[in-house]
Amino acid sequence: MTNTLFRLLVLICEAALYGPPYGVLNYLIRSPMPLEPEACWRQITAEPHPVPLWISDHYPPQFLRRFLLALKRHQDHVLGISKHYDVSNEFYELFLDRRYMFYSCADFRTGQETIEEAQQNKADFILHLLDHKPGERILELGCGWGAMLKRIYEATGDKENLTGWTLSREQVAYNERHNGFRVEFKDFITADYPEQAWDKIYSIGAWEHVRPHEEGPLLAKLHRALVPGGPLVQHFLCRLQEDLPAAGVISQLFFPGSIASPLRFHVRAHEAAGFRLKHLSVHDYRPTLRAWFENLVRNRQRAIELVGVRTYNRYLVFFAASWRYFDRMTGCVFRLLPEKPRCPRIGFDIQNR
Repeated sequence: MTNTLFRLLVLICEAALYGPPYGVLNYLIRSPMPLEPEACWRQITAEPHPVPLWISDHYPPQFLRRFLLALKRHQDHVLGISKHYDVSNEFYELFLDRRYMFYSCADFRTGQETIEEAQQNKADFILHLLDHKPGERILELGCGWGAMLKRIYEATGDKENLTGWTLSREQVAYNERHNGFRVEFKDFITADYPEQAWDKIYSIGAWEHVRPHEEGPLLAKLHRALVPGGPLVQHFLCRLQEDLPAAGVISQLFFPGSIASPLRFHVRAHEAAGFRLKHLSVHDYRPTLRAWFENLVRNRQRAIELVGVRTYNRYLVFFAASWRYFDRMTGCVFRLLPEKPRCPRIGFDIQNR
């Protein structure tokens, strides 16, 4: 059986179970040859799409989507994180910004910035939300390659009070080798948090990995871990619609075990945990995804030497499919600033006498 015929048979099987978009994307990823960049980008992002929109949006049906994702509900977070991030630090260096290595949405304010300038804009925006002062104990949930820790250290000169947690062993090794930050291999979702152990906590591109049933208990722990008045700055993507979109199944190709929640769910969960929302802003991920795509294509030969053709193809497909996800407004990137109030809520029962 030829490789092409085998791929076609697998495509048919996956399309029947997981939906045609899932099958088509995985068919492209399995190509034994590097994908032709612009053909790949057009095929995934162009309108009309190769898979009719009605089918893309409605298959698999809701009950099957929920069943498929329920199978991932209790998967160890390490498995999904490791599959995506423990590829090769040098591979990520080929397409991320050179100064910080942010793997999250940048701020292209004019559309003319380089990826380095746009990520600097994002870092400064989050630094302003944190309003960090030297001596304050600060924790980053899912710290990546230490990008935001670097920016805080640049601004304050305080490294001793910065801590990062990650589930990527490659990222722990990178931070030890290059940054010297206190970075621990720890699951921030299941970890224990001492009471009022942190002045400020933040996450950038990590909250997406918190599953719906985990969010309430996690927020309760974080609320307890912060000092009164402490912020919980978050930069994350989430879906806009209440119903689970077909894209939730497709995302398992790239982040196995991650299940996004709608924005309303996040806001209600924060309020239920006792946080007060002080800031919410919306940001456009598309220019960042296109910049990463172009950087990876520019470094194709080295990328394939490091990780092989299939992984190279997977990231090209991931960037293009993610661009389409945001272009269709299936989801958006938000920045939230929930704060633990300085005073507990006090209720009064006032009666007319």
